[in-house]
Amino acid sequence: MAITQQEGGAVLFFSGLTEGNAIAELTKTQLAPFARIAARAELLDVTRNDWLDMTGNITSAPIWFAAGYFGTGQEVNITRNGETANLWESSGIPFIRIFGDSPAYLPDRHRAAFRNSINAYGHPEHLAFYRRWFRDPTLSVLLHPITIDKAPADTLRLPEKASGKIIFPKNGNSPMQLRAYWRDALPSSICQALEDLAEESIGLDWIDREPCLDDRLLDYFGTKGIDLAAELGLLFFLVAQLDDYLRRVKSTMIAEALLDLPVIVRGRNWDHVNFTGRRATYDPSSDMAATLALIDQAPAMLDMSPNTQRAPHDRIWRAMGRRTAFLTNRQEFLDAALGLSASRCSFSFERSAIRTLVEHYVERPQDAIDLGLEQVRTLSPLLDESRYVDSLRTAVQTVAFARGSRPPATQDFVSFPSLLIR
Repeated sequence: MAITQQEGGAVLFFSGLTEGNAIAELTKTQLAPFARIAARAELLDVTRNDWLDMTGNITSAPIWFAAGYFGTGQEVNITRNGETANLWESSGIPFIRIFGDSPAYLPDRHRAAFRNSINAYGHPEHLAFYRRWFRDPTLSVLLHPITIDKAPADTLRLPEKASGKIIFPKNGNSPMQLRAYWRDALPSSICQALEDLAEESIGLDWIDREPCLDDRLLDYFGTKGIDLAAELGLLFFLVAQLDDYLRRVKSTMIAEALLDLPVIVRGRNWDHVNFTGRRATYDPSSDMAATLALIDQAPAMLDMSPNTQRAPHDRIWRAMGRRTAFLTNRQEFLDAALGLSASRCSFSFERSAIRTLVEHYVERPQDAIDLGLEQVRTLSPLLDESRYVDSLRTAVQTVAFARGSRPPATQDFVSFPSLLIR
């Protein structure tokens, strides 16, 4: 039976093995709205031995589209008449690759795998980076935010949060270890460039702003008469190094600011921070299900954006889904959405500022509970599930139409896109 693409048909989301199973849990949330409007909505775990068999069973019916973080699932092949071809490319079924990080990290996953692939980004900065530097003919879309891991209101015991501990659920990493790698493994001139820009980036003038790392690298090498834009592979590598370094510095700063407060730092790779004899509790687990239970019990949750300013990190929407206050770094998005009250839940990247904000809610947990409810009331209107669905539906419909056959009765003097790219 031929595999066909049809709006309203089955929707397939793929997930794989990730730290703490976080992406699989996030994928469930993003798939859920389509369960109400698609013939079927299936989450396929590629770590299972029978996942290809499950794909085969589902593809016996019309498929609307498929999706996966970082393109997980896009390499599914199908054999017909002794010939093997990519399932999505050969059938014309749109495949959405979802990304939460800068395209500088894994650029090959952002390049067009086939003509009917779609890139979906969670942050405007990452979409802008893709549009600036990638020449692939891949339609891209900015994901509209939705509440993540929303718990039924009657399952949450808000008064009990007052006796819980504020939690910082974040895997760590040592910034000094990364700099040691630069010195040991990279040419001296490249290492010097990274070290110079790293120092500049963590200065007070830059650490709280959008870093614009590609521009700063171009400027730095430009002063030496070098056009780094001619070496995109190297540019992406250097952007990824600096982006990773900034995240390590910021997460370490937060953890160190919390050491003498009765809070929980939860995640892996915190060996570079010494919790011995300090009031903060270190929990090395990163399992998402257990983390959600701790967020439910917490008066507030700490977060930090992935060097972005124009849309919040998904953990903010997860905190709102559990009616838990979020505390995070100051961002353009929050300033615009919350106005002056943004200062009640945001900090600048200085240890004293982080500690002062968190300490207030440690000492006054009821303030944190009230803040969480206010955040839900204020920001929930921004979490429009219908807009999320509509943007993806439109992207899928656009690609399917552009890759389809010439519509009947089209004017003779009008070309159809598929005629131009054969």
